[in-house]
Amino acid sequence: MKNKINLIFDITILVINRKMDGCRSGIYFTAANILKELYKKEEFNLYFYCDKKLIPALEETAIIKKYNCPIINYEDMTQDDWNYANSKSKRNKMKKEKKIIQKSILSILLFFFSLKLKLCKNKINLSKYDDINVFFSPCYRIPEEIRNIKHIKKFTLLHDTIPLILPEYFADIQKGNSWYLKLKDTINKEDFYFTNSESTKRDFIKYVPEIDPEHIYTTLLACSEQFKPQKEKTIQTLIKYNLPTDKKYIFSLCTLEPRKNLIRAVKCFIEFINKNEIQDLIYILGGGSWKGFIEKLEKEIPDFVKYQDKIIRAGYIEDEDLAPLYSGAEWFVYTSQYEGFGLPPLEAMSCGCPVITSNNSSLPEVVGNAGLMIDWDNEAQHIEAYEKYYFNSELRKQNITKGLERGKSFSWEKCVGEMTAKILSKYTPINQKENV
Repeated sequence: MKNKINLIFDITILVINRKMDGCRSGIYFTAANILKELYKKEEFNLYFYCDKKLIPALEETAIIKKYNCPIINYEDMTQDDWNYANSKSKRNKMKKEKKIIQKSILSILLFFFSLKLKLCKNKINLSKYDDINVFFSPCYRIPEEIRNIKHIKKFTLLHDTIPLILPEYFADIQKGNSWYLKLKDTINKEDFYFTNSESTKRDFIKYVPEIDPEHIYTTLLACSEQFKPQKEKTIQTLIKYNLPTDKKYIFSLCTLEPRKNLIRAVKCFIEFINKNEIQDLIYILGGGSWKGFIEKLEKEIPDFVKYQDKIIRAGYIEDEDLAPLYSGAEWFVYTSQYEGFGLPPLEAMSCGCPVITSNNSSLPEVVGNAGLMIDWDNEAQHIEAYEKYYFNSELRKQNITKGLERGKSFSWEKCVGEMTAKILSKYTPINQKENV
């Protein structure tokens, strides 16, 4: 392409979630897949931007090796920045090793480095942005130094309005200290935004009046290509995670946030197997560590100890093992109170697993008529949905077929292709850009 667009991609979220553990979220995977597709686009010259505090951690990631893209703000790092970052890294190491005295000394050093950085702010040389056309953020607010550069078109992917609709679930929101609130406070009528569903688009228009409805574009997300039927690997995957191989199972994959509704889903499962005297079915729960999960269940179910062999926590599941677990499940349960998009139901459908999801927010856009949709807070509907799938193998087969077909309509290539088209439509050639 003759005139390529110089686009900066903010990789901060990818560096924050660089470790492969249960802390990786849907936002992380979304950012990773969008970057993967953007990198293929001939229309763009890609540059990276990373929060200065995280630049020293880049060597712990595979991002730089995988993508040959310059970090545009690397030169903004001063010796004081490096001193602060190195001291923080050493302190964290001392903390893990429980070396209290060394950790305390480094904490004092960190305080002085931090104070010096606040008092002696170095002026950033903005000339490096002269030839940049577009800045894309997969989740965070546009960096302060870029916000006022008029010739750069700014695009941000908005994931949901959950903290605005359900603030009681977010302690940092209630304290007024959150990356999300910082993002919300910088939303304006000049910049452009992508949303991951029509539901999210409607919610931002409703809850954030500062946004221009004409500047919001819906681009439905997708799941990784690895999510496809892999039933032949199910047994070995169950063995890997010390999960029973002699029982049929249903599957959930989520965190223990109250919004995810997992306690209700499990409670209804127990009522379902009791009501129907079912002995050959267990409930496998995938996800990160859940502090207090058993205690919460014991409060809801006084005789829970009788069912501990029916409710199996698999813990964190590596990416490559998810498809086999989806593929072998009788069905997948994801009856969340609210979702901006909801990747797990799409992953399950793409693996040939029937799904039960809520009928709210964005989930109907994802599942369509390919699954059972119920009220998230209705226990009778949960039990009825379990019964439909357990006793009706034909319904399961029908929804497996529908789910596989529906899954084909979502792809990262399509998602990023639509983003690219919108970016191109707003592109201003360098020689026509406004003065900064």
